[in-house]
Amino acid sequence: MLTGYIEGYYGIELSWKERDSIISKLKDTGCNTYFYCPKEDPYHRVNWKEDYPDNWINNFRKFKLNADAAGIDIIFGISPGNSLEVDDFYYLKKKISIFKDLSISNICILFDDIPKDKENDSLHREILELCLEKFPNINFSCVPSQYCKSMVDESNDNYLKELDKVDIRIPFFWTGKNVITSDYSDKNIETWKNIFCKERNLIIWDNTFANDYCVPKIVMQDFDNFFTHKDGKVYGFLINACGIEEIDLIAIEILENTLKQNNKTLEDVLREKEYPNELINLSHFLRVNIASDFTENEKKDLDFLLWTWNENNKKIFYAYLHQLNQIFNEDLDKDTSSLKQRFRIKE
Repeated sequence: MLTGYIEGYYGIELSWKERDSIISKLKDTGCNTYFYCPKEDPYHRVNWKEDYPDNWINNFRKFKLNADAAGIDIIFGISPGNSLEVDDFYYLKKKISIFKDLSISNICILFDDIPKDKENDSLHREILELCLEKFPNINFSCVPSQYCKSMVDESNDNYLKELDKVDIRIPFFWTGKNVITSDYSDKNIETWKNIFCKERNLIIWDNTFANDYCVPKIVMQDFDNFFTHKDGKVYGFLINACGIEEIDLIAIEILENTLKQNNKTLEDVLREKEYPNELINLSHFLRVNIASDFTENEKKDLDFLLWTWNENNKKIFYAYLHQLNQIFNEDLDKDTSSLKQRFRIKE
């Protein structure tokens, strides 16, 4: 099973040094995959038809060698969906050829997050089939335009039904019930797999730790439920994190703990990293969905973190802690309902 990390979020693009740090963590935790598809890389999405500059190629080559030495496979992503016509396959073929020459054997074609009128099932299917035809030795995968159950429920067209006719050698990425899902029970996995033909492999693209929809929120939590990763229920499980190195390294550790079923919790991880007890006490405010107000003791913990805590990692959390202080400060004469909605805090 593919396990590992997705650099696929908006707003932040990692440095090569940070990418090497992620590779090292993946190796240490027994994961095997790094999926390169940063939305902020202009040659990945906005200007996908253009060639990467020579200095970027040189840096990528070093990154690939480092990944090879660590035993980590690179999936390279190309996102042409916003400006794709069938005649554009020339550009896609050219870019795939460049990375094939760089010893990349895993390439993903992404059609996600594009306008509804760009969700062209026949074109997407044709492009994928051309990829297989022209590059039979490349392992292709695909992120469909509809990549979670809620998108299918809201749609009146046959996009996935048509795309599913493409060769079953191409696995599809899938985020679950919604764009953000933390419940990956066996029952849910089976429900999602039944959307496709039974031979189609699914790779879970997990967005639990992503925060590009609610910056400066910091999201760290254990998974609510997880499939018994046996019998090939999914082809892979990769986490799309947030681009803050320290948070992403913790997210990979949480994935490791879940896959190995070693009963370590987020609180255990934070304690091992010597984060203050006050932050550990407030860890439920780092969840995707927050269901409680601050108690008096928690307000004291928040005050300590804001005004007394004086360690380097404070800068990672400070903006979010400050927002929480605004939201729950009863003396603040301000309507915070929009902030609560943005940070997924129940009224």
